[in-house]
Amino acid sequence: INYIFVFPGVFGDDVVTVMEGDTVTLHTDITKKEHDKMLWYFEDTRIALINGHPNTSCLYDGEDGRFRDRLEVDYKTGSLIITDITTEHAGRYEAEIIRSESSGKRQSLNRNRKCDSTKITKKISISHDDTIKTFSMIVIVVFADTDELKSVKEGDSVTLHIDVNKQLNDLILWFFNNTRIALNNGERDKSCVYDGADGMFRGRLELDYETGSLTITNITTEHTGRYEANIIRGNSTGTSKPLNRTRKCDSTKINSKSSNSGDTIKTFNVNVNAVPGSGLSSAAVAGIVVGVLLVAAAAVGVIYYRDRKSRNGKYYIQIQ
Repeated sequence: INYIFVFPGVFGDDVVTVMEGDTVTLHTDITKKEHDKMLWYFEDTRIALINGHPNTSCLYDGEDGRFRDRLEVDYKTGSLIITDITTEHAGRYEAEIIRSESSGKRQSLNRNRKCDSTKITKKISISHDDTIKTFSMIVIVVFADTDELKSVKEGDSVTLHIDVNKQLNDLILWFFNNTRIALNNGERDKSCVYDGADGMFRGRLELDYETGSLTITNITTEHTGRYEANIIRGNSTGTSKPLNRTRKCDSTKINSKSSNSGDTIKTFNVNVNAVPGSGLSSAAVAGIVVGVLLVAAAAVGVIYYRDRKSRNGKYYIQIQ
């Protein structure tokens, strides 16, 4: 089994380690009074406002909608629950409390204001709120030994070769973490490449219509994951209607893998190595190494890290 550990770029917080796809609860460990307000932030963006009751509270989708339908709260304790976690959720979480006796807050956090879950609200640097707990979340991605391993540097391109004899009428379906990202029908006009969740593959995918291979260009760390190529042979039955060759391509459509997705012919574990920058201190590197030793004491690790000024400031560590 191969593991990828996605580390947030802040050390000194409570560290929470969770497997991709699992659920985690971030406990505040305080006594919350009925009229106290709780604010939760992820990387300084507000993701929850807890006013003690669902009708007077708000859960936010976050940037790129990464928290949409994934957040739950305990309205009595103020604890935050994150479900179906992915590597996008690795990072720093902060809980703040506004005590009921605090002044100057009732207007800005009005209990009767309608919740707009799409709103992006940044943390104010000058705040009289009390920070009661901070967390650094580590997300572990597990891949099967049967996957072909691909390691690529951020910004480069990678081609995933299926190494099969593709016939003229065969269909090739490509999936990323069980979401379809390409349908190869043998010709450009009869095929489709998809943007993927949050548009992460928009303008980055190229198909070889003869071989069925997939190329990912200008790759980033969010493209780290499991890729799967499925084939539906030209003489297969029951697939011509849902994968009609004349159907117009809707690149924004999200299609999950289903039972009629054909035979799996190749799987890949793609790891994208973030380019090292000068902003990583020796203390941060030491923190990463200690984290790896705690999680996998005897394993041999290869450390990949990202400049803390770059997106989300995460460090990627692979244990093989």
